Amino acid sequence: MKQIQRALALAVFASFLAGCASTAKEEKKEMKPAAAPAAAASPADAATKKDVEAAIAKEDQLKGSKIAVAAKDGEVTLTGEVKNDWLKYLAEETAKKAKSVKSVKNSIKVPD
Repeated sequence: MKQIQRALALAVFASFLAGCASTAKEEKKEMKPAAAPAAAASPADAATKKDVEAAIAKEDQLKGSKIAVAAKDGEVTLTGEVKNDWLKYLAEETAKKAKSVKSVKNSIKVPD
């Protein structure tokens, strides 16, 4: 009787392990490879980004603000958060004045 119980316990344990192994394989299949990093920014885009960041850094009222700048073909996108609507407006206007900027998309958030 004990041999039957051991055999049954061993069979249950083996099936449990087999189930875990197949689940792990399925999860690996479902995982997609990470997206390739975006192509490196062109030198012109990098220069535009740097110019906008420098202009924002020089603006006393924007010091301490966490504003991120992205540039693509002269189109600048601002993201981050500032304390009020005036600072959001000021960041956009400052970016528009920077060299090589064609347009500005202001996605900066202002807390409620």
